[in-house]
Amino acid sequence: MQKQVVIVGAGISGLMAAQHLNRAGIDVTVVDKGNRPGGRMATRPFEGAVFDYGAQFFTVRSERFASFQRDWEAKGLVSVWNTSTHPRYIGPHGMNSIPTHLAQGIKLRCGVKVSQIFESGGQWNLEIDLDEVMQADALIVTCPVPQALALFGFEIPALKQIEFDRCLALMAILESPLELPESGAKQLVDGEPISWIADNQRKGISAISNSLTIHAGPKFSLENWEKNAEEVALKMLGGRKASAWKLHRWKYSKPSVLHEERSFVASAAHPLVIAGDAFGEARVEGAALSGLSAAERLLELL
Repeated sequence: MQKQVVIVGAGISGLMAAQHLNRAGIDVTVVDKGNRPGGRMATRPFEGAVFDYGAQFFTVRSERFASFQRDWEAKGLVSVWNTSTHPRYIGPHGMNSIPTHLAQGIKLRCGVKVSQIFESGGQWNLEIDLDEVMQADALIVTCPVPQALALFGFEIPALKQIEFDRCLALMAILESPLELPESGAKQLVDGEPISWIADNQRKGISAISNSLTIHAGPKFSLENWEKNAEEVALKMLGGRKASAWKLHRWKYSKPSVLHEERSFVASAAHPLVIAGDAFGEARVEGAALSGLSAAERLLELL
């Protein structure tokens, strides 16, 4: 009988895992609490502008991930934004275009929040909204580890040390230009109170001039997390005037303490594998490779 696999989290880790399992002939359903796939590879339009407000680009360090990058580039899904030590790749229509592509052909349920996961009768049971329970023979969980651990009725001591920094992300249309390097992006060395500024028009994804993404550093983000959006926006704008702005709070922005392996088998008897950007390396590439690792380990368990 065909095994039923559920993946929690439709970021790049979960989607890469789902694609790998689909190619192996496994029936997979991906669920995510967001309205669209992508997680922190997030793109948002407002006031005529387009903003990447989560991950700003990705780099390639391994041949395995390079094979995907070359395929995506050949299909026009990614292009080089600028180069530093490694070329920085982006989606020409925003970073979310990459997970949107990966979601094609996947059984995907968005807007579904899992509240609890427990094992019963040899199957995993996922309690979700509207008192619905999904069942699965095997499970991959790729949402941020603190969120994942809160879903289970048992502890996973090996993962309790994983921690994440927070990030306040401001999307703003400035009334006057901001001096930035030719690429339109600036990473601030000390990272506080601002760690990153990018002009989305000069990046090539927005038609509106001076449409900036501003990321606060982890210290500033933590100290100002509970403050109202207007107060935070004023601080992050630093006296500059904006005709429109929106603030997004990334509670699990970037892992500061990682797990050394690409993925973690939490249960072999009833297959459960946990993955994401906190496994191996804290980059888009790391999340993608973690998803592939989780899929491979699940196939071994099945």
